[in-house]
Amino acid sequence: MSPPATDPTPESHDADATASGSDFERLREILLGAERRELDAARARIAELERVQGSLPERLPGAFEAVRGEAATARVASALAEPVSQALGAAVQRNRQSLIDVLFPIIGPLIRKSIAEALRNLVADLNGAIESSFTLRGLKWRLEAWRAGVPYAQVVLKHRLAYEIDHVFLIERDSGLVLHHESAPGLPELDKDAIAGMLTALGDFVGDSVGGEEGGGTLESVRVGEHVVWMLHGPRANLACFTRGVPPPSLHGLLEQRLEEIHARWGADPDADPHAPGNRDAWHEALQPVALTQQAGSVDAQAARKPPSRLPLFLIVLALAALLFAFLVSRERWATRVDALRAQLEAHPGFVLNALEARPWRQVVVRGLLDPDAEPLAPLLASTDFGGVRPQLETAGYLSTADAVLEHRARRLLQPPASVRIAAKNGVLALSGAAPQSWIDRANERAAWVAGVDGVESTLVPEIDAVDAARTALAQLAQTLPSTVVEFDDEVQPSAAAGAVLDTIARDAKRAVDLAKVAGIEVRLTCVGANTHVGSEQKNQHLRAERAQWLAFSLAARGVTGADGGGLATDGDAELDRRIAYLRLTIAEK
Repeated sequence: MSPPATDPTPESHDADATASGSDFERLREILLGAERRELDAARARIAELERVQGSLPERLPGAFEAVRGEAATARVASALAEPVSQALGAAVQRNRQSLIDVLFPIIGPLIRKSIAEALRNLVADLNGAIESSFTLRGLKWRLEAWRAGVPYAQVVLKHRLAYEIDHVFLIERDSGLVLHHESAPGLPELDKDAIAGMLTALGDFVGDSVGGEEGGGTLESVRVGEHVVWMLHGPRANLACFTRGVPPPSLHGLLEQRLEEIHARWGADPDADPHAPGNRDAWHEALQPVALTQQAGSVDAQAARKPPSRLPLFLIVLALAALLFAFLVSRERWATRVDALRAQLEAHPGFVLNALEARPWRQVVVRGLLDPDAEPLAPLLASTDFGGVRPQLETAGYLSTADAVLEHRARRLLQPPASVRIAAKNGVLALSGAAPQSWIDRANERAAWVAGVDGVESTLVPEIDAVDAARTALAQLAQTLPSTVVEFDDEVQPSAAAGAVLDTIARDAKRAVDLAKVAGIEVRLTCVGANTHVGSEQKNQHLRAERAQWLAFSLAARGVTGADGGGLATDGDAELDRRIAYLRLTIAEK
């Protein structure tokens, strides 16, 4: 039987808790001890870094001062370049106006000085070139530039550079004291002694540092603001000239001449008083013209004020007018020849002019449409005179209905014998003469097939009875020709129907000539004129002759000639009491 249970005391509970706590600490040390130690070490390092970073601003200047050596300096500069540039860019974006306010006093004078220098050179070039372009002086300068082999602008700059002389100082060489001073009118007073001392000190410094032991170095010129100071050295005195602008080299020679005159008037006595009234007057007389008269801009300023002669300008204008007149005449001649060629091309049968491009005395291009049966254009183009320019021809083919082209096309396709005459008028093809019956049948069939032919009129006769038919036809023509007359409304003016009548007479005349060849008969074509019996016989005879001549000229224009190929005869008919003209056919056996 087990003993009875008893309740635990408070002391036993504390002992159990203490044993449990120590066991828990040991367990935590076993499981997390390493991590806790690493965490404590990390906290210590972070605290140290915070302490170091907090003192960085105090240590940074010393670190930069400790950088030594070219390699280390380059490395630091390379490391700082990017962040510094970004910082400057950000600062400019945030404080643009502040940066402008800081840089304005520096940039303003620099810009003004640069612009003044550029404008000074520009004004010098423009003034000299414009003022001397149309004058005798300008022509003289161009000749000088050509002979010297230098640009004309350089000669202009040499003679006409603009400048002003503000101050001229005469300074004693040994003591550096101002012996005399001349200024241009309207300028403020200067501290003459201070300027003379400064120039003397600069001259001594240049001589000691540059000239060496022999003392050969001297101060020749110096720029002070917008002034250029020229220093000319003499045995007893120096001359300082303050100029503004761009002084020419000739001014230097003038100043040397003045300095030589001053020494000549000073005298050869080294003990002479430089402040003697006579010497001061001589210096004033020598230097005052330099300060006063040179303000105009050049050594020959007085001559430049003279108005330029108009004769060179007149000659140049006259030469330009002559050149312009020659140019216009040349263009007019060219245009006249181009118009003449255009008219000939437009009148050429079988050719359609599309474009005529002409560049005066350089190129002529003809573009158009040309029928293969038309007369070639090469002889026409070869006869033109364009001053050595040969016209170029660019054509495309097309089908023409011109009468001359129809006649040529019909001859090429029908191939008629020599006794057959082919003519075309308004698209109607006329066949006349004698030929073999087989050719006549073929021609009557194929004539209408010729391209461009609207109709065919055939009076062809077989060769078997060609002579008799020709004789019969000639006899008929001899009777009918005088009945086809041209009437005149007054003494010299033909009637409105004269054109159609002339075409009929011309056709019959050509047919008569062809028939005469076939028949072997000599014929004579005579143009006859007639007039009413009103008026004197002398006047009527004159009118008959004029009308006969008019008819001969009109028929000749239509291609009618005599049977022998010569001109038509003329005659008058005194029996007719009419204002007419007609053609007479006379037949004679061979």
